[in-house]
Amino acid sequence: MKKLLVLLVSMFLFVGCKNESKKIEKVESDPVTVQLTVVNNTGKELPTHATWGIDVKDVKYTIPVGETYVMKSNTHSASGTVFIIQPQSPENKEGTGVCDPSNGDAQQTYGYWSNAAHITCDFDCNKSNPTPETHYEGQHWQFKMDFENKGNPMTEKVTFSIAEQCDN
Repeated sequence: MKKLLVLLVSMFLFVGCKNESKKIEKVESDPVTVQLTVVNNTGKELPTHATWGIDVKDVKYTIPVGETYVMKSNTHSASGTVFIIQPQSPENKEGTGVCDPSNGDAQQTYGYWSNAAHITCDFDCNKSNPTPETHYEGQHWQFKMDFENKGNPMTEKVTFSIAEQCDN
């Protein structure tokens, strides 16, 4: 009787566990919540940085001269992501060196709440510089930004170019 009981329990466990291998399901990424199309017309490579990209933090990419790149993030956080673009200083007008400072800084900040992405601080709010609108003492060149669909967190496009070179 004991043997029969042990046999029944063993069969129950074996059948109950089915001893099958489980299929591993691929987990899909969350959809893109913010994106910015960046066009590089500066004459030099254009470094970019997204503090949160697609499922990873600190995504860096350098846009070649004359090329376009779409910065993307799938953030679902109220603190969101920051897209940073750093135009490199141009050669001076005489062609004997580069202008000061060695690079500029343009930033746009995004957040996500109520099932939608929002621009929480745009390029103006973040005091992107050196630009014709925002420049400080010691900055001897300027870049400019031309926009399409400004303020739209999914379709905004910005073209970077040099607005003013330094004299020497």
